[in-house]
Amino acid sequence: MSFRYRVLSILVFVVSLKTAPAIVSMQQKAIAPAGAGQTTQELEHSKKIALEAQRKAEVDPSEANLFEYASSLMKLDYHSAEVIYRFAAYKYPDSVRLHTGLASALGAQSLLDEAAAELCKAAEIAPEDPHPLEFLVAAQYIPAELTQKVTDGLLRLHHLHLHDGLILFDYEMVVSKRYMDPSTPPPHDFVPILKQAIRLNPHLPEAYFQLSLVYEEEKAYAEEIQALLRAVKMSPQDEHYRYRLAMVYKRLGDNAHFQREFPLFQQLHSRSSAKTP
Repeated sequence: MSFRYRVLSILVFVVSLKTAPAIVSMQQKAIAPAGAGQTTQELEHSKKIALEAQRKAEVDPSEANLFEYASSLMKLDYHSAEVIYRFAAYKYPDSVRLHTGLASALGAQSLLDEAAAELCKAAEIAPEDPHPLEFLVAAQYIPAELTQKVTDGLLRLHHLHLHDGLILFDYEMVVSKRYMDPSTPPPHDFVPILKQAIRLNPHLPEAYFQLSLVYEEEKAYAEEIQALLRAVKMSPQDEHYRYRLAMVYKRLGDNAHFQREFPLFQQLHSRSSAKTP
């Protein structure tokens, strides 16, 4: 069986009525799980884009066309996107973006261990590219068996990019285990290293947020508020930052600021909840 015939067979299988995970099934649903939050018009537009990407992939199953097809399915059906990403990554095993895309489809289905493994594969393919490990750390979940590999990879990246604050921050979060277990006492140099990362990259709202958690543990509430204000200013749509800030104000009896911040958190939370299938 020729390569082209095998590719077409897989693509037809994925969008067939019998399996119904991809475009055809979208015609039978008012809204797909991955399409939650889209208007009817937006959903129809996403279907149109995916159908066009499908046709291009059928005619020319190149790495670029398969990536475009799988990416378009991410707005419609995560499992369908996973199927195409898996096939494409099998055919083009050295494609960093295909393994990264597969990780995103797996993560969207809460298959976190598999998603982490795919990001580690991408990092191994391109050890000088920081993005796969940055995505992995941002997910705030690293399987125990991959922790050392991720740590070694981030350390190597830090040596290559000494002035990259995000890499330094990611490395410290993995080494300190603060993402995996927030109750873990921070190492003695945790705060200085986070401050160094911020000096290298001033736009790191998560670094300020992590500082605020340490300040709370130390009951340094004034410093906690300042760190949270920085985080909120940089990322005003993050409901978690807003909530923590509101709770600090409440704890301190600052009702005026609490009454200002908490409704903002509620608005953000309602908005994000509406987008959740």
